[in-house]
Amino acid sequence: ALEENPYFRLKKVVKWYLSGFYKKPKGLKKPYNPILGETFRCLWIHPRTNSKTFYIAEQVSHHPPISAFYVSNRKDGFCLSGSILAKSKFYGNSLSAILEGEARLTFLNRGEDYVMTMPYAHCKGILYGTMTLELGGIVNITCQKTGYSAILEFKLKPFLGSSDCVNQISGKLKLGKEVLATLEGHWDSEVFINDKKTDNSEVFWNPTPDIKQWRLIRHTVKFEEQGDFESEKLWQRVTRAINAKDQTEATQEKYVLEEAQRQAARDRKTKSEEWICKLFELDSLTGEWHYKFADTRPWDPLNDMIQFEKDGVIQTKVKHRTPMVSVPKMKHKPTRQQKKVAKGYSSPEPDIQDSSGSEAQSVKPNTRRKKGIELGDIQNSIESIKQTQEEIKRNIMALRNHLVSSTPATDYFLQQKDYFIIFLLILLQVIINFMF
Repeated sequence: ALEENPYFRLKKVVKWYLSGFYKKPKGLKKPYNPILGETFRCLWIHPRTNSKTFYIAEQVSHHPPISAFYVSNRKDGFCLSGSILAKSKFYGNSLSAILEGEARLTFLNRGEDYVMTMPYAHCKGILYGTMTLELGGIVNITCQKTGYSAILEFKLKPFLGSSDCVNQISGKLKLGKEVLATLEGHWDSEVFINDKKTDNSEVFWNPTPDIKQWRLIRHTVKFEEQGDFESEKLWQRVTRAINAKDQTEATQEKYVLEEAQRQAARDRKTKSEEWICKLFELDSLTGEWHYKFADTRPWDPLNDMIQFEKDGVIQTKVKHRTPMVSVPKMKHKPTRQQKKVAKGYSSPEPDIQDSSGSEAQSVKPNTRRKKGIELGDIQNSIESIKQTQEEIKRNIMALRNHLVSSTPATDYFLQQKDYFIIFLLILLQVIINFMF
C-alpha cells in the first residue's frame, strides 16, 4: 500500500498472489464438508510494522456451498474480502474442484480495488495410478482505477509431458491492452519476468528456504474460547479419529454432524424460518456477501490505537470516538462489488515518513490554489449580495414614499400588490441573512 508507482503496485500484488501456492498439502484426504453457520477466525502478527492481520470466515450457504471471508489490517493499509462457491466435476479417474467467485484486495489509503479470481484444483489418479494434485485455469487480477491488470494461466501437465511440465505458469502484466511484461516459470518454484521494453529477464518470485523462514505464524483462538460452531471445536471428534487413523470412526462422526444439519434444515422449513448468518449479509443487488462489521477507513495514527477482534467482530480502539462516514458505492456489474472506500493520503504507519515525496509536494500547492479560488468566489458572492441588498433598500424606500403620498383608503386597498412585493423583499432579505 505504500508503493507509489501503480505499475510496481501491480507487480507486488501479483507476487503476493503467487507467494502462497508453493505450500501444497502433504496428502489427499476425505475433506471436511463445511457446515452451515460454521466459522473460523485467526490472525497473523507482523513484527516489522507491529500490526495484526485478522481473518474471518463463515459458511453462509449449504446449497449451494458458499464460503465468505474477510481479512483486515487497517494499520498496514489493506483489507481483503470475497465469497467462494465450490463446485466439482468428475471425469472418471480425475476430479476438478472449481472455485467460482472473486476476491477484492483494497488499499485503504488509495481507494484501489484489485479484483482477482482463483485457479481450480485438479486431482488425478483417483481410481488407478498415482494420485496427484495440480492447479489449472486462467486467473485475472484487475484494478479498474489505475487500468493495470494481470492474466495468469496455471497449466496442467500434458499427457505425454515430462516432469518439467508439472506446475507450469505463464502470464502477462498489462496497462489497458498494452503488454508491459510477461511471466514464465513454475508456481511452486521459480517464476521469471521479462520486460517488453528492455527485453531484460529476471527472477520475479522464488520461494527459497530463506523466504520460507519469513512465513508468519498463524495464531488461532484458544479452544476453550471458541464457540460451538467454530471449525476446530465443531470437528474435534472427526479430527481425533483421523489422527488416530480410524477412518471408520471419522466417517461416522462426520455423518452425525451432517445429519444434524439436515434435521435443522427440515425444522426451519417446517417453521418457515430462514437461516440468518452471524457475520456476513447478502447484497441483494450484486448477489455478493459482505462482512457486517467492515471498516475500510484509512488508518489515522493520531486517533487509531490498535485493531482487535472479539467474537468474530474486528474493531479498532481509538483515542476519540468519531462517526463512521460511508462513501456511496460505485455502480458495477452484478458479479462484482465496489467496496466502500474512504479516500485520503494518510500514511498507514505513524513511524514511517511519507514516501510519496512528489505526491505530497504536489498536493499542498493544489490545496492552496483551491483555497485561494474558494476565497475569491466567496468575496464575489458577498459583493453581489451587498448590491442586491442596496437595490432592495431603494425599492422599499420608493414603495414607502409612494404609499405615504396615496391618502385615500381605497388606494391602499387597490395597491395590495405593493404589500405583496414588500413581503417578498423582506423574505428574501431574511433568507440571505440566514444563509450568510
